[in-house]
Amino acid sequence: MRDLQPSLWRTCRILANVSRIRCLKCVMEQPASKVGTIAQDLGLPLHYASQYLRALQARGLLEATRQSRWVYYAPTPDPLVPSAKPLLDAMRTALFDEGRSERQIVHDLTAFTHPLRLAILDCLRRRKSVTAETLAALTRVSQPAMSRHLAKLQKRDLVVRNKGRWALKPCTHQPARTLLACITSNAHTPSRKEFPQWA
Repeated sequence: MRDLQPSLWRTCRILANVSRIRCLKCVMEQPASKVGTIAQDLGLPLHYASQYLRALQARGLLEATRQSRWVYYAPTPDPLVPSAKPLLDAMRTALFDEGRSERQIVHDLTAFTHPLRLAILDCLRRRKSVTAETLAALTRVSQPAMSRHLAKLQKRDLVVRNKGRWALKPCTHQPARTLLACITSNAHTPSRKEFPQWA
């Protein structure tokens, strides 16, 4: 299996949290901040702030530097994580240029927090429009599961249904545009055997 797919949806699961996005925004505003400073600025318990920052670092979105007993975080993407830089840039655009709230961004990101939804979006990127039955056959999952995931994507304004066929909608927000671009046209579509919960 390609690394991109699971890495991307797991990264989105980490990001789809208001407190973690606030931590990320704080680091962007104050690069090389101590954990204690970030916790104080956001009104978070120190151990929660530390946990949120470590989770973001683990996905390649932050760089941690230890000096004596202090850990400092900077918004430096890990070069070994292909999606880290474009996603970090997209988050910066959403937070500071588009002025989207943390809750709005979480709402957008939850479209990308399941590997099947990435597979659906990849299929729709490669086809102008397709029926739900065809999508279910291509991704080898049950029709009820396909219906649930399409409904979620529709609520996130990423797909549209017209005359029984599904298609992608143009994205209006930067994180969604970036994430769609990260789902490459040759991305591996995981099977039901690899993800039995899809059944």
